[in-house]
Amino acid sequence: MKAEEIMSSPVIAVRPVEPVSHAKNLMLRHKINRLVVIEKGEPVGMLSMCDIAGSLSEGTASWRRRPIDQIQISRIMHKGVISVSPHTDLNKIADIMLRQDISSLLVSENSKLLGMVTKTDMLKFFAKSLKEKIKVANLMTPNPVTVNLRHSISRVLEIMHEKNVARVVVARGDTPIGIITESDIGFAQIEKPAIGPNVREVRYTRKLERGGRPRARYIKHVALLTAEDVMTRDPTTIDAYDDVSIAADIMIEKGISGLPVMDKKSLVGILTKTDIVKGISRLGIE
Repeated sequence: MKAEEIMSSPVIAVRPVEPVSHAKNLMLRHKINRLVVIEKGEPVGMLSMCDIAGSLSEGTASWRRRPIDQIQISRIMHKGVISVSPHTDLNKIADIMLRQDISSLLVSENSKLLGMVTKTDMLKFFAKSLKEKIKVANLMTPNPVTVNLRHSISRVLEIMHEKNVARVVVARGDTPIGIITESDIGFAQIEKPAIGPNVREVRYTRKLERGGRPRARYIKHVALLTAEDVMTRDPTTIDAYDDVSIAADIMIEKGISGLPVMDKKSLVGILTKTDIVKGISRLGIE
């Protein structure tokens, strides 16, 4: 199997000077998660939905606080691209994705952009062509990172960074009750900065008035986002001894990138698109 047989084409592109809001709208309209950034007819970078969420929710630069229709794509895109020929084997594509820690590769020939291969394209290939090849338990990441309902979002982000994961399971004991991705957090902070009922009032004082009574300088309301506020509730799960192709079908149908894995009634792992790409590499598909 070659890149040209599974790639997505045509590729939807944006320019570095266009606003982030335009890129986001294109992704939503076409139900895709990434775009190629083109300048003077040449691909110069990539932009994903996770880039938008992550870049605009972190850091202290003043431009990050602007509306996304006032921020240029060039500020948050990933510069540089990796390309393969249309005749590249899937096994090699999987190896490149894993080694470079990327989710997509451009497909080009003679300087002409032909398409793009993403982890979702690899997922579709697995669902269609690799049925009854391997069980979920053999590919899943065991002992998934979990948080509870009351963890603050700042703490959830810390845990994600400490464990180097893009999603966590919200669990009650051994039962998954939600799932949170970096995008969930990023867009909650960008678009719903005061989501949820948990608000703390902070009163700042400057000096004492006559009689010893403090004089308030100003009052600030701080939204206390928790895991419960932003999680996707009642996540779809997969049994540890189901075929991976079944999990791939579910991810494609629901447009998700990870499934909590259950053994009887206990959470034992998580299966992601990256795990399935690892499976393609392990099976040596050509």
